[in-house]
Formats: sequence, structure tokens, C-alpha cells
Amino acid sequence: MIYLYRLALPLATIASLPYYLYRMLRRGGYSHKIMHRLGFWPDLKPRKKGVIRIWIQAVSVGEVSSITKLLENLLRSSNLEIVLSSTTSTGLKLGDQQFGSRLLAHGPFPLDWLPFSNKVWNKIKPDLAILVDSELWPEHFHQAKKREVPVMIINARLSDRTFARLSSPLLRWAYPLIFPDNLSIIASSENQYSRWASFPLPPEKIKISGNLKIDAVNQTLINPQNRIQIRKDLGFSENTLVLAGVSTWEGEEKMLVDLVQLLRLEKIDCRLLLIPRHAERRDEIKKVLQSSAITHQFRTESQRDSNETIAYVGDTTGEVIILLQAADFAFMGKSLPPHHGGQNPIEPVAIGLPLVLGPNYQNFRETCHDLLKHEGVLIGKNIDETKSNIWKIATDKELREQMKHNCNAWMTKQGRPSQYTYEAISREFEKISLEKSA
Repeated sequence: MIYLYRLALPLATIASLPYYLYRMLRRGGYSHKIMHRLGFWPDLKPRKKGVIRIWIQAVSVGEVSSITKLLENLLRSSNLEIVLSSTTSTGLKLGDQQFGSRLLAHGPFPLDWLPFSNKVWNKIKPDLAILVDSELWPEHFHQAKKREVPVMIINARLSDRTFARLSSPLLRWAYPLIFPDNLSIIASSENQYSRWASFPLPPEKIKISGNLKIDAVNQTLINPQNRIQIRKDLGFSENTLVLAGVSTWEGEEKMLVDLVQLLRLEKIDCRLLLIPRHAERRDEIKKVLQSSAITHQFRTESQRDSNETIAYVGDTTGEVIILLQAADFAFMGKSLPPHHGGQNPIEPVAIGLPLVLGPNYQNFRETCHDLLKHEGVLIGKNIDETKSNIWKIATDKELREQMKHNCNAWMTKQGRPSQYTYEAISREFEKISLEKSA
């Protein structure tokens, strides 16, 4: 089976190369440590006796953020060495910022083809391989199995599209590659547990932790004093109503700008905080703001100390939880057509922000449906209903307060998924230690 994959992957890569080159050039940063992607990782320090080496792969900012608390726990152990890899440039940057020299090594995940994957496995030589969320890399799994290294997927989830594809009879030939017998799963929810359990995995290899993204929010950054200072920094006075557009995509900023202008015509002092999903879209967003003729500031530009700022654009990376404390309620991006999939709603909900979503939130369906059941979010069936929901929250203070209370109650209910995952990993490397000493 693995030989068929090795043959098919280069052909698929060549066919999709124009699309991925465009994305890489548009987003930038992929040239950083590019030789790592081809397997040329540096030599690592000699392994100390009795030390277990873990290789963790976390694709991008969301995945790296979600394992922050878990990694902090793991890095406290003197008998563990952690190698962290990421796929995107933003994920690599965040990993360097948060963990830096405490890691044994950190670099881009290699392309999942025999020459590259094998070379990196020979460099890292992990005792345990961990992947975050939903990554299924056949060559990576094969290299682990060949070396008798256990593999874990933590915070494991399968999107509707991925689950449908994997369930197709046409893909059953690949099950030995995708679900090897050295793989164990820690699912992010009961529904995800059911999805993973429908594939050929032993029941004892599948557990439930809850969603690690719950623990990704640094609660120490959240307090009323922060809110006052952040509002001042952004040019928003304490008495204004601030709507945040979180992880917005093309077209969504224009919708929010138009709504804020309409609210202001109704004598509601509403301001707009935009946090685009991709900061490199700043020039595009600037054109939207200039065409609307509203006063605005960009975080990456020189700041004006002014209470006349109507729109503020947080065009930086890793500051979402800080900036969101200036808001009173929020809209979640990538949820309006033609965009599809949605973005993670947990950060605004963790601050207690009433949240509005459009009809497309497929990648976070379970979380959003649970929040809807607990009345912490409003979900529009179309663009017009989404606008109406934003207007409803903006004009109803009692509704905002009740939704804030509901968000806080939902967060409390989620428990401690990072601690559960840490304990599961600890049991795994206890087994590894016993096998080494035998």
C-alpha cells in the first residue's frame, strides 16, 4: 500500500503545484527554513540516558495555541525532550515566540514523501510521535511503524468533509496506511469519538479529552484593567459600544463597516475592531475603510492617541485575546458565503463576548451547536439574518449581558482537557520507559 502512496503523491503534488505556489507567495514566510521541509534538519544534541524524546506536529497558529498549556506541562519534566514542528509560517513564528530555546528543536514539518520523511525521522529519532487535531500522513505513520514508535493524535477531530471522504468505500484500501495499529486517538468530543470509532481502530485506542482549544486562552491576560487600557490604546472610550470582527475574510469587513455606519446613524456610538484572519490583507482592508470615509488606525502603523477612531485594525499575529478585551460583542469570520468552514469561536467566547456567526461554520459545527444550545451565540441562516442578529445584540443591552453570562457558564462546563491529555501522554511514556529498561 505504501508504495502506491509514494507513487501517487509526487503526481498529485505536481498537479496542485500552481495553486499551492500561489498561496505560499501570497501569504509569504514559507522560505524560512525551507530545507527542513526537504528533510535537511540539523543534527540534534546526543540523547541523554533515560530521556524520552517526543516529536509533536502542530500545523498552524490554532494548533500551536491549543497545546500551549500541555507543552508547558511537558517542558517542566527533566526526562523529556520536545521537538516541535509546524507547517505554516505563522505556526512556526508562534512556536518560536512561546517556546524557543526550551525545545530541543523546532522547524517545518517535512513533505510527506519517503526521501524527506525518512531523513527527518533519522535525525529526530523520537520515542513518541504526536499530531494535533486532524493530520493523517501515511508516510509519517509508516516511518513510525517501521521503527515501532507509538503515534498519538490529540484533540483529534474529523471535519464533515474529511469524515465523508474517509468513509467512502473507495478509500478503504488506504485504511492500513491511515489507521495503523500503533495509532491511538484522544478525541476532542463525544461526537468526534463516534467518528473515529467508526474506522478500524481498537476501542481501547480511542479516548475523549474535550477540546484543547478551551485551554488555549491565557486567562491571566483577561481582567477589567486590561480592558480599560486596551480601549485607550485603540482610541475607544469606555462608553462606546465596540463590535469585533474576528478572523474576518474578504467581504466580511465591508459588511461590518456598513453595519457600524448604520448604527452610528441611529445615534449609537458603535466602533469597529477588525482582526483579519490574514494580516497580509491589510492593503485590501485599507481600501474598504478609505472608501467608507471613516477614521481608522492599523496596529502596525504609527498610532494616533485619539478617541475619534471608528475602526481599528489589528493586523498582527498572536494578539487576538488581548485586542478582543476591548470589545462588547463579536462576529466570527469565514462564516459568510462564499467562504466556507468558519473559524474557531472559543477565544471570543472565553472572554464572554456574545457572538454572531453566519451560516457557514462547518469546521466547528459541534462547538457552535453546543454554544447555540447554551444561548451563547446567534447563528444567521443567511447574510441578511446574520446582519439582523448583529443589530439585535448591538441594540439590546440585556441580551448582551445574558449572552455574556451564558458564555461564561459554557466555559466553566468544559473542564480540563489539557490535563487529561497530559496524563494520557504521561502513561504512554511510562510504558516507553519500562520497555527501554527491560
